Amino acid sequence: MTILNKRWIVIFAMISVLFISCEDADDNDNIIPGINSILNQTENNTELSLLNAAFIRTGLNDTFNTGRNYTFFAPNNTAFNNYLSTNGYIDIDDVPLVELRAMLLYHALNTEVVTTSLSNGYLKTLGKDDELESLDLFIEASSPVVLNGGSTIIDENIEADNGIVHIIDTVLELPSIATLIAANPEFDNLENALMNTGLNNNLSNLDPLQNPFTVFAPNNDAFTALVNTDAMDGLNDVADILALPNLNDILLYHLVGNDRIRSGDITNGFSITPLWGSPYTIDTTTGVQFTDGSGTTVSITSTDVTALNGIIHTIDIVARPM
Repeated sequence: MTILNKRWIVIFAMISVLFISCEDADDNDNIIPGINSILNQTENNTELSLLNAAFIRTGLNDTFNTGRNYTFFAPNNTAFNNYLSTNGYIDIDDVPLVELRAMLLYHALNTEVVTTSLSNGYLKTLGKDDELESLDLFIEASSPVVLNGGSTIIDENIEADNGIVHIIDTVLELPSIATLIAANPEFDNLENALMNTGLNNNLSNLDPLQNPFTVFAPNNDAFTALVNTDAMDGLNDVADILALPNLNDILLYHLVGNDRIRSGDITNGFSITPLWGSPYTIDTTTGVQFTDGSGTTVSITSTDVTALNGIIHTIDIVARPM
């Protein structure tokens, strides 16, 4: 049995627990069926027939036919057919069951959200990583709304008894760190830097032998902050940072290998050992900070964006090893 298969077994066990816990029941523990549930939406709309087949095959038809409030981003038949073709599957029955169920849960939120209440940012889904933590989905609250940088809501705010359905034009596959960075416009400079060095390929890799990672991710303002730090350092704009000959080493200084460091793990004095450069120590006395190799104070401004292959924390300046 491969390590990758073991990962899907872990996810399958987690989903089985979630499936049981998501069912609504009356006082006699009988499942209460919906009348106009999310499942019913897939039964009544011919453009959602493949999603309906996926619900039935994975056993999630009961989950999304009960009285709990969900938001479901529902791929239409065109989206599913494109997914099947791209991945070399003949039909829904050809998709590995555990993979299909995990993917469907990634399309669901455990709350009811209409598009008018959405804003740019990450949302926790019912999908889980190997440690049973919720996977994130990036929302770009444009018109139309875009998910993870590539899936568009084409029919929104369809009311169901147990929540809201938004029809989308692309199946959402379980996200890598690279996916969630690329989807967020606030990480455009970081994405360019990762692509320039080829490290985006490492952060795209979902093979458990090659991950997980923890990324201390400088946003666009963090790149600007580095430019403005020293007028004499030769960095006049972001392009100068992206052209640095040691850019690869600088990025590796932001990465921790073979570990998911979550905010709950970070305490005062916690040591971070990056993939390149000397370790640095977290100081929580005034915020959550560390001092990089150049003596600059770096603040962690948001935490715990979760991908299948690791964790992203946002920082306010590009850190330097020396």
